[in-house]
Amino acid sequence: MLSNEAKVAIDFSRKNIKPDQGNSLTPEIALEARKETDAGNQYQIPNDVKLSIINDKLVKGEFYLRNSGAPNTVLMFLHGGAYATGTVYSRRKLAIKLGKASNVDVFSVDYTQYPEGRHPTAQNDVINAYHFLEKKYKHILVFGESAGATLALTLTLQLKQEHKKLPDRIAVFSPVINQLNTSSSEYLRNDRDPMLVGATKPVPYFEDPSLPDPLVSPIYGNYSCFPPIFINCGSEEVKYDSSAILNELCQEAHVDMKWKVWNGLFHVFVLFDMPETDLAINQIGSFFKAGFNND
Repeated sequence: MLSNEAKVAIDFSRKNIKPDQGNSLTPEIALEARKETDAGNQYQIPNDVKLSIINDKLVKGEFYLRNSGAPNTVLMFLHGGAYATGTVYSRRKLAIKLGKASNVDVFSVDYTQYPEGRHPTAQNDVINAYHFLEKKYKHILVFGESAGATLALTLTLQLKQEHKKLPDRIAVFSPVINQLNTSSSEYLRNDRDPMLVGATKPVPYFEDPSLPDPLVSPIYGNYSCFPPIFINCGSEEVKYDSSAILNELCQEAHVDMKWKVWNGLFHVFVLFDMPETDLAINQIGSFFKAGFNND
């Protein structure tokens, strides 16, 4: 049974977020959306977390450093937003809560989005951030939501292709594994998902979203020898099939994995304050903590 907070979030999303999803994502709309999402997600950083902003030539983002925890482990956080409308600032609360649940430092990557760049700029930024963290930490965990979840997968797939060290564990929330938006859930769950419109045009970040390239659409990826992965999605979301297919691909590759479908909930519901979000964060934290110790 859904909490009252979840019901309020569903009603809010249906009235205030979904109506704008059918519009073409112009540069002007993308930039304005970032401003609006920042304004609507003010958050006071807790006293036990230190903010450290990184603004180097190759790596940008925010560290949320804990006074205690696993000093050799970091959580790499990748926000969503269709490679255009998300921000590090607007996801501070989620990133910090995940860090607390996992008892680790967090680095939230500020990667290049549309219209400032197009593929593979975000991919390159995430790869650079990963190698930056490798120099500071022994263990790297990765969390991504929506487009950030896609980047968590493409990051790992590229590292695997290049025979580089992989993340210790990965958690993805509402991943997108096919940029063409043609799966059946895009149509069959369109009325059920209060957050997203299904079967829309591909996001403008990709010049050719039809490419059978695993770094564009992870549905084409080889998941053999993938690290343990925790897939989360809502039962009502138009992107449901992405999680279902990713689950199947990982099972076929014998990946250590789990898949959680949240009944009655929608695309990236974890961005909203509700009991279900707290439960999801705690479960992800437990998954991450099961993969490391304080060595």
